[in-house]
Amino acid sequence: MTKQIKPLPILQGKTAFAINLISQVSVIVAQMVISLFLTPIVLEKMGAEAYGFVGLVNNFVSYVAVITTALNSLAGRYITIAHHSGDQEGAESYYSSVFFANCVMAVAVLAGSVLLAANIESVVSVSPGLVEDLQLMILLAFFNCALSLVVVVFGIAAFIKNQLYLNSIAQLVSSVIRAMLLCVLFLTVVPHMWYYSAAAVVASVAFLALQIWTTRRIAPEYRVKATCFSIHRVLEILKSGLWVSIESINKLLLTGLDLWISNLFVGAYQMGILSVAKTIPNALLSVSNSLSSLFYPKCAELYAKKKTDELVKQFGFAMRFTAAVMIVPLAGFVAYGLHFYELWLPGRDVSELLLIQRLSVLTVVSLLASALVEPLYYANTLTNKIKGSVLITLGFSLLVVAIELSLLFFTELEGLFVIASVSSVLMTFRHCFIQPVYAAHVLGLRGSSFYKPLGKEVVGLFVVLATFAILSKALPFSSWACFLISCLISAAIGYTELSLLLLDGEERRKAFGMLLVRRR
Repeated sequence: MTKQIKPLPILQGKTAFAINLISQVSVIVAQMVISLFLTPIVLEKMGAEAYGFVGLVNNFVSYVAVITTALNSLAGRYITIAHHSGDQEGAESYYSSVFFANCVMAVAVLAGSVLLAANIESVVSVSPGLVEDLQLMILLAFFNCALSLVVVVFGIAAFIKNQLYLNSIAQLVSSVIRAMLLCVLFLTVVPHMWYYSAAAVVASVAFLALQIWTTRRIAPEYRVKATCFSIHRVLEILKSGLWVSIESINKLLLTGLDLWISNLFVGAYQMGILSVAKTIPNALLSVSNSLSSLFYPKCAELYAKKKTDELVKQFGFAMRFTAAVMIVPLAGFVAYGLHFYELWLPGRDVSELLLIQRLSVLTVVSLLASALVEPLYYANTLTNKIKGSVLITLGFSLLVVAIELSLLFFTELEGLFVIASVSSVLMTFRHCFIQPVYAAHVLGLRGSSFYKPLGKEVVGLFVVLATFAILSKALPFSSWACFLISCLISAAIGYTELSLLLLDGEERRKAFGMLLVRRR
């Protein structure tokens, strides 16, 4: 007799959104705690060069996304649209086809990692004492990447059902496991860089188990079946995903090479400094991406059902909501960043802290611009009209690399500032002046459709920045307690300003309602 699996309850509407948001924020907070607690320890025990390699290896793993993104970035779109269109057979075929294709890519990733580890000294500049440590970290990091590829399809069930909080809970559990392992390893035994990758592997195994458990309970109809595999389904997704892969190359050229270029042209120690400067901005970037993604399942559903007017309204509100949430932490980091670094990295030289803060601000500038328009990028994927956006970004990406290398080779400008500033300036222009027009184009709207909300967001940004500049002179930041209290006061003021500037009365009620978990 087959054991019946008890299904999980399906949450809808405001309750689903609120729990999705809370879960996503919990994951991000857990990940930030890992960085905040462990970074000073690693810097003290292993030095800036070793810490820089942790970020560099993560970048190496992201290079694999150039290949895997072609399939996995659009897998959720194809499965979700087939599901909501009533084509269950097609959805199941996409599901199984993506799984087996990812298994093949996982094997290729493992083989490539062996070659990279064996030849790492010809790829980067590394101190002899760190070579073996770096090689083991690479092998474990790419093994974790292979595991992540296997997990992909098991996360799609929560997307289809708009129950993203289940994925976030799994991510939270895996993040806690990773954090506990890292703390135990770095505090009790001789420190090594490969602890980061080893802890990630254990966390990924836990994440995989939870994803499988979740899928069997909210979407038991989705099972991996060899008989459902179709090479034509894979090729169909790859054909559309080719442009997403080119977009991954763009991201690689824009920011994914910065640590590597720093290592080769400026120095291993300087690479470590840049890695520290990007730690908090990268965490804030994940917040923006997570917030935007909460709206995507509903957008996909509305698009599949051809409800164009509702879809446009959903994009507009997602844009304003994401900006309203993100401006405060990003602007706060610009205003209070130096105070934060003085508390976070005590004992570091003042000039070094100033360098880290300036590099962080350069990184945050483009994140601010991105946060204002982040939801609009999903319009490209949703409508499957990616080509134009990718070609535009490719032009920016090549220009960034050309300008960076020219300035590094032919000028006496400080190398780290060149690497941090060029991509930030150009991508700010791309976010604010190109993407709003392209998103309107693919949605069949006037090119200026999104500039009104964008203009309000820019005004809100400058108001908050001005407010925080004044508060930075008036509030105390001499201890962690003072810093946290000052940040809470600033956040309360900033969010009040943004709610009044960006949202009308009805939108404020809608936003607050979405954040409240209510039982029906």
